[in-house]
Amino acid sequence: MSEKTTFETLSAIDITGKLKEKNKMKYLPWSSCWQIVKSIYPNSTYSPVKTEDGCIYHTDGKTCWVETALTINGETQNETLAVMDFRNQSIKAENITSVDVNKSTKRCMVKNAALFGLGLSLWNGEELSDAVKQQRKKKTEEEKESEATIKNLQAEIVSTAKKMIDGGIDSTTIYAKIEEIGGKKNPNSIKDIEKCQEIIEALKEMKESTKSGK
Repeated sequence: MSEKTTFETLSAIDITGKLKEKNKMKYLPWSSCWQIVKSIYPNSTYSPVKTEDGCIYHTDGKTCWVETALTINGETQNETLAVMDFRNQSIKAENITSVDVNKSTKRCMVKNAALFGLGLSLWNGEELSDAVKQQRKKKTEEEKESEATIKNLQAEIVSTAKKMIDGGIDSTTIYAKIEEIGGKKNPNSIKDIEKCQEIIEALKEMKESTKSGK
């Protein structure tokens, strides 16, 4: 099996828990973006692309924009972003401040990361990428399967315990064993598959032991 590409890896990350909302628009904060990137690719770097005279923003005399260069897993891509106000409107060149430029540079880095797959779905107006949707679907199916398995095991515990009680085995002893392994006397409150299986085996052994002692 071939190793996943950077795009496949980053586009498959579920970022919904880290999203913020401003002016009814959801966005990924630059700090969360950078934390995700660096945790997977520690050698990643980004920097503003300066003009020939060393300015960290670009202008056409009317408005301004910033450019960043982001390197992830040995690949470098550039992206640009207009210097905007809180309404996401371009700020006139004569009103630009260093704070505006700094904020736009960080936001540009997030947009830059989208080129590598991280949060790209947001730019399509969606929170989830297709990869994340598939992951969630698979997780949901696995959870349903797990729930069904637990219910079957719980029913088997109840059925086994009832047969043992009907057979003359003290119920206090039976439920003490269930609580000892599962942490709870009520089998329907035990949600751990392995513990349920262990309880069933323990009850069967108790039943056989009781038979042998008669």
